[in-house]
Amino acid sequence: MSNQRQSDSVDISEKGRTALREKMSAIGRIEQNEDITKLSSMNSGSSGIMNDFERIMSELGGGTVSNDLVSKDYSQESVDVLKAKFEKEEGTKTDTFDSYVNKMASAYQLMKDRIEEKYAATDRQKEYYIAADGSTQELTKEKELEMLDNAYEAHSKLMATSTQIWSELQDFKVQINYHSSNSETEKATTKNQNTGIKEQAYNAFMSATNKENSGMLKQKTGSLNHFRLNLGISSSARGVLNGIWDYYANMKQ
Repeated sequence: MSNQRQSDSVDISEKGRTALREKMSAIGRIEQNEDITKLSSMNSGSSGIMNDFERIMSELGGGTVSNDLVSKDYSQESVDVLKAKFEKEEGTKTDTFDSYVNKMASAYQLMKDRIEEKYAATDRQKEYYIAADGSTQELTKEKELEMLDNAYEAHSKLMATSTQIWSELQDFKVQINYHSSNSETEKATTKNQNTGIKEQAYNAFMSATNKENSGMLKQKTGSLNHFRLNLGISSSARGVLNGIWDYYANMKQ
């Protein structure tokens, strides 16, 4: 039996070696640039903003997220100021959907302002990331705002789907006064109302960050629990969404 040790080896094609050399060369050039302070992959950059947004939402809801998951731009002080506008209320909970929309819009605005301030700073140093195609690109305000929009939309889709599921699991019935005695018409109308809950919730979330609502949030002082933004949905649809959320909020008490 031979005592010679065997080692694992990996064969890399010439094309693979060329691609690796080009990538390492690009990284080397970046490391030599004294104006650059951070090199991050596209995925980690996007995840950083996503994690920051999710952490703010968690903190506004009374939860916590590990500091290891947030970016260096996360401002606990700013989040604490925002948390004070959503004080915990005793007794029966109402307008909980509106309150959650306000939290989402406020978290979005907080992060948007942070990005705007970051790129307005005269002493800001350039940051770079490696894009999905392997190229090295400068991280810009537009790119970070795009990442924030994607994080907000992803959360909106999740919560809209959750609202739909809550309504179905509890057999939530929309309270409507029908003038027709036709039971089939009534059932069809109720079904259409329920199946539209997800779309109504999503539209409400996405409308909450428009320019008008942004200005309203900045001007509002005091509690945001019952503050009503212009969500682009009817008052009856808004009542249904609050009813679903209120039902679950009060079940947890």
